[in-house]
Amino acid sequence: MIISKEQIKYAKQIDSPYYNEIKIEFLFHSNKLEGSTFDEEQLISLIAENKVQGEHSIDDVQETINSIKLFDFVVDTLDEDLTPRLLKEFNSLLKQNTKQEEYGLVGVFKKIPNKLLGVDLKTAQPHEVEEKIKGLLNSKINSVDDVANFHQEFEHIHPFQDGNGRIGRFLMLRQCILNNIDLIAVDNEFEKEYKENLYIAQTQNNLKPLVDTFYKCQKRLDNKLKDIKEFFQEVEKINNAEEVESEDDEDLDM
Repeated sequence: MIISKEQIKYAKQIDSPYYNEIKIEFLFHSNKLEGSTFDEEQLISLIAENKVQGEHSIDDVQETINSIKLFDFVVDTLDEDLTPRLLKEFNSLLKQNTKQEEYGLVGVFKKIPNKLLGVDLKTAQPHEVEEKIKGLLNSKINSVDDVANFHQEFEHIHPFQDGNGRIGRFLMLRQCILNNIDLIAVDNEFEKEYKENLYIAQTQNNLKPLVDTFYKCQKRLDNKLKDIKEFFQEVEKINNAEEVESEDDEDLDM
């Protein structure tokens, strides 16, 4: 499902339930991949009613709340260039009021080398992060292959002390919206192959398995959100009409 920057901003502006439907679908799966204990009903309750249901750790509750705020912030900043500063803001929002913030490890690139559990993959050293991220942010994004390549490189750098996976998937969402690409929300159903194929991309210079997984995620998301396509088609008509009206007004002023 392709959603433009103008469409999703408009949906957020009018507080559309369809906007929240996309938010819930994206956040539930992205957070679940990182071990969140919130199910979809509990996430809906948190977003719609600001109520926490079920038993969860304090950090899980806080980071779930933060991820909701970050989703909105990512949409609000679609007009901004992606810079190291903006990346740090993403991390700061995601990890605020958590234990790591107490140690000064939030909103900055990592200060301590980190290691991925269960895989023999070396991430960038702290002193390497700034330069590697600046180089990565110069990447051109035109296709799912480009998104996949950016994602595997970002996760290989692992620029933050924590929150890299979720921020990496937020960046995928941003790239899809800005580049007319079907939305990619990594579905929990594909967790095993996503992680395996991400590792293959990082160690064997083979993007195809990861790209294939992203295509599966796109198809699954399209099926889940097929009922909201009509809404965004109407939003597109409104945006087009406003553009024409604006152009007419400019012509009258000349």
